[in-house]
Amino acid sequence: MSIRSTPYVQDAATGKRVTRWWLAYPLVFIGLVFIVQFGLMGAFELILHPAAGSPEAQWLEIPANLIPTILIIAWVVLYERRHVKTLGFRRPGRGVLLLLLGIPVGALMISIPILFLWATGSYRLIDPPTGAISGSTAVLLVLALALTHVVQGGNEEILIRGFLMQNSGLQMPGWLAVILPALLFTLMHGVLTKPIGFTTIMGYAIFAAFIVLWQNSLWLIIGIHGGWNWAEGNVWGVQVDGINVQSTALIFLEPTEAAPIWLTGGGFGPEGGVAGALALIIFALIAYLLYRGSSRRAQSQAGLTAPRVEQA
Repeated sequence: MSIRSTPYVQDAATGKRVTRWWLAYPLVFIGLVFIVQFGLMGAFELILHPAAGSPEAQWLEIPANLIPTILIIAWVVLYERRHVKTLGFRRPGRGVLLLLLGIPVGALMISIPILFLWATGSYRLIDPPTGAISGSTAVLLVLALALTHVVQGGNEEILIRGFLMQNSGLQMPGWLAVILPALLFTLMHGVLTKPIGFTTIMGYAIFAAFIVLWQNSLWLIIGIHGGWNWAEGNVWGVQVDGINVQSTALIFLEPTEAAPIWLTGGGFGPEGGVAGALALIIFALIAYLLYRGSSRRAQSQAGLTAPRVEQA
């Protein structure tokens, strides 16, 4: 599989220089994620003491994720000397609509395994935690908090599927340019010792890669990523990747005592269970088929438009 010739990857070659892969990976994971993003989140906790899972804690994720995004955009513009739109943001008018469409799509995707677990008795509806906001009184705040998830998910997509996968696609075999950023994205979520969780997060990362290659942009996947986490934490009130349950949600669900952890994910959330893993494997396969179909159509159109050479 080669992705070097795709318009999305070729955009990384439109500047004066391309960041070498051996610099790009530590720049993102050590510099921007662990030092800048995690450092800001730790500083906010030490200085402002927001309650875990509170709206205040969620709002603070905006600057903690927005600053790494700004820094990578500055790197692309000032060092690589290419336009910010080449980072996956061509056609912004259509793109914003795709981003907005992606939010309900992502919400629907995570709702499938959650509703399955609830319908089969593996999840149950519980009373809101002490001090939580839920039900009709939470609707406006829940809608507003979607912004925090779009910014957080957008940061990860710009860093991983944007900057890293683009640069990797120019310098590596296609399969490695997809798998390596996906693998590091998965490890970043702390699932090395959780085989099912590892499978789920890796499945999402591969799904996201092929959605980006299918669309030749980041717009749709940013909406999907944000909508997935938003619905999981602020609509259904379950844990997101092992993080504390949000204190603002329309309803609150939790695994029943009789349900096996391998199915529900237990304290990690639905991504840690087989229901979530199977859903992501299916979604990843669909994304690959969409990408393969569009790639074949592009190759066919290129063949039709190629000039014919008359034989003597």
